[in-house]
Amino acid sequence: MKKLYYIFLLLIAFGSCKDNADYPFTGKDAVYFQLQTESYYWTKTLDSIVYSFAGKGVDEDTLWVRVNLEGNAAPEGRPVIVVVDEEKTTAEVGLHYEALKAEYELPRDSVYVNIPVVIYNKDETLENKQVVIALTLKSSEVLDLGITERLSCRLLVSNMLGKPTYWERTIKYDFGDYSRRKHELCILELKRDFPVEASEYSNERTMWQVYGAYMSDYFEENYPIKDENDVVIEPW
Repeated sequence: MKKLYYIFLLLIAFGSCKDNADYPFTGKDAVYFQLQTESYYWTKTLDSIVYSFAGKGVDEDTLWVRVNLEGNAAPEGRPVIVVVDEEKTTAEVGLHYEALKAEYELPRDSVYVNIPVVIYNKDETLENKQVVIALTLKSSEVLDLGITERLSCRLLVSNMLGKPTYWERTIKYDFGDYSRRKHELCILELKRDFPVEASEYSNERTMWQVYGAYMSDYFEENYPIKDENDVVIEPW
């Protein structure tokens, strides 16, 4: 029975690949961005990474942008070229991020590489705005461009509190409706921000449920606390 189950999963995966215009993979090995929230879901991907310095107490950080190989691993390292798309980028090099290297290396015997993008919290205006670092892949002598829809991505950087992308499907059940004021008070009281990835939150779900109950009691004991729209934050 278990064997049939795995065969069923493989058939689903095969069907998903067939729906992609770039399937089957032919020609020279190629690369594409894979910004998934769950590393074991190949078909699930994002086109952006959202990051806020708010509540973290750091002046710089590193965002890791994953690039996948479409093809076969090789016994030698191969160059991967990632560049900034100036027309779609609002961030300033040196002020908001460190200049990228001319090329990176896909390690030998590997089918992916994580590209480091160093970002800075030097600009005071990041407290009121979000800047964009738009990235795109370029072909090299040995690696072509892969899946058409995954050749570019964006890094959205600010020092503002932003709603986690997975709030509605996960965090809401432990912390109620979102507001920036609630988010800010949670950071101040809990001494930590919500994880960037849904998987990190799920891995520590019991802890976050306890934190959620604590914050509900906090809003009840200090009632009424109003959010940024002058609406009372109700305990949940």
